[in-house]
Amino acid sequence: MSTKLNISTTVEVSKADGNITNAVLAPVFSTDAIQKKVCEMEVLRFNLPCENVKYLFSDWEIDVLSMNKNDYLTEYEVKVSRSDFLADSKKRKWQFYEKRIENLISNYFYYVCPDGLISENEIPDFAGLIYATNEGLKVIKKAKILHRKKHDVKKILTKFYRVISERIYIGSCRMTYDNNKRMSV
Repeated sequence: MSTKLNISTTVEVSKADGNITNAVLAPVFSTDAIQKKVCEMEVLRFNLPCENVKYLFSDWEIDVLSMNKNDYLTEYEVKVSRSDFLADSKKRKWQFYEKRIENLISNYFYYVCPDGLISENEIPDFAGLIYATNEGLKVIKKAKILHRKKHDVKKILTKFYRVISERIYIGSCRMTYDNNKRMSV
C-alpha cells in the first residue's frame, strides 16, 4: 500500500480588500514522516531499512540506514529545517565521508528534505539529494558509490534487530527511551 505525504493545508486568508480567499500552505514534513517514506521506498525496492541506528560506525545516529541485496549500505540523513542542515556541516562524521574511510561510512549517502529546503549545489560532493513532496520522494541528485567494501552483515542485521526489538518492547529506540526517562525525573 502506497501512501502520500499529503501534509499541505488549505486555509482561509483575509485579503486587504476584505474578501476571503483560500490559500494552500507549503507542506510541512516531520523527520518521522520523511523517515517512514524513505523506509517505504526502500522496502518497495526489496531493500532492508532501519530507522535511528546509533553506534554502528561510530557515535552518531543514522536517520535511516538501508541494506540492499548486494549488502551495500545507504545512509539517509533527514533534514527538516535550514538551521539543522547548516549545523550539520560542523559534525565530525563528515571528515570520514570526505576521506572515504570505508569502515566508518556507508556505501552511499543521501540528504532527504522537504522540496527546495536544500539546493543541489549546497550538498557535499559525496552526497545525493532527495526531496519529499506531496506526491512522495523525488531524487534530485543520485548518490555516487563511495566505496565497494561490504560491511559485516551479521553486525548490521544484529543492530537492526536490536533497534526493532527496542521499538516493539519499549515503544521507541533505547536512546529515546533513556532520554524520555531522564526528562521525566
